[in-house]
Amino acid sequence: MKLEISKDLFGILYDYIKDDNVTDIKWNGHGLWINDLTKGRFLVRDENEKPVILSEDFLKIFTGRIANSVNENFNVSTPSLKAECESLRIQAMHGSISDDGHIALAIRKTPSIARLAKYDLIKDGYVDEITARLLPVLMLSRMSGIITGDVGAGKTELEKYLAGFIKDEDGIFTIEDTLEMKLKTLYPDKDIYSVKIDENYGAEDGIRDALRMMTKWLILSEARGREIKSVMEASSTGCSNLVSIHAENVWEIPDRILNMAQSDVHSGFENDIYTFFDYAIKVKADITDKGIKRSIDQLCFFDRQNKENSIVIFMIGGNLTYKPLPDGIVLKMINAKERGFITWYNEIAKRMRVNE
Repeated sequence: MKLEISKDLFGILYDYIKDDNVTDIKWNGHGLWINDLTKGRFLVRDENEKPVILSEDFLKIFTGRIANSVNENFNVSTPSLKAECESLRIQAMHGSISDDGHIALAIRKTPSIARLAKYDLIKDGYVDEITARLLPVLMLSRMSGIITGDVGAGKTELEKYLAGFIKDEDGIFTIEDTLEMKLKTLYPDKDIYSVKIDENYGAEDGIRDALRMMTKWLILSEARGREIKSVMEASSTGCSNLVSIHAENVWEIPDRILNMAQSDVHSGFENDIYTFFDYAIKVKADITDKGIKRSIDQLCFFDRQNKENSIVIFMIGGNLTYKPLPDGIVLKMINAKERGFITWYNEIAKRMRVNE
């Protein structure tokens, strides 16, 4: 049975499902919470300002139909249910494992659109002009990057946006545990192949197969453990990478990668991090009364020159540092014929440093 989006199935949730500004819907057993790009995060209330309640009858019917659509059980023995369709990712928790006996529900919308491409990134405060011009240069220069940020901060949205700057002829291989990026739909003229990983086909399997598929770009939705070593091994073959990792700050990422790789690494593994990854970006989402404001909060470059590793902080707290671009980064930009950006940035950065 195919999961189809209809008012009959989603009931009171349907209008939020159809609203492009809504990104997440959550029922915690006693309140319905909505994440809206224009309204922020709010508790749904009725005309009497009382919290809207989803009835147990509705939730049982809804989760039962969802379970049937994915041919899974949802009961005391199997209290966790997950499902996905073209534009939704659904997670339900059975009342038997809850402290109040109620079903809980979370729905994340994963539409086949690149939201960032529709915005004026500078006007909307997502980035400054320099960073807005830097992002495509990073991709056109075939630099490997790491995206970090909290859940819901927009890591996948940034990956989708950056992928748009990859040359059409460069083979892209995406690896996801939930198929959220939908790059084939977004960029039908690009050479893209996407795989979904699970307990039977893991991230390391996908990375291994990617290298047999004439892959120039490997995009991994999230690295959680030892598969990060395989990502770096792919880099050693000339494959560029874009991957998300959970880290508090961009400058902590090398240590985070070392922890993820565990102890089974060679003596020069830390040096490889600075060799095979070029930059890291942290995104954030501030919930305000005017909506959810997403932005790039931190950006750094990784560089290894003359057997020395270094991290150059390019942006912190949304503010540029105007530091010189590392030599290794400059060389990659030159090789990609992006001298124009280098000259433009250097002139601005020099002027800003003089005025400090």
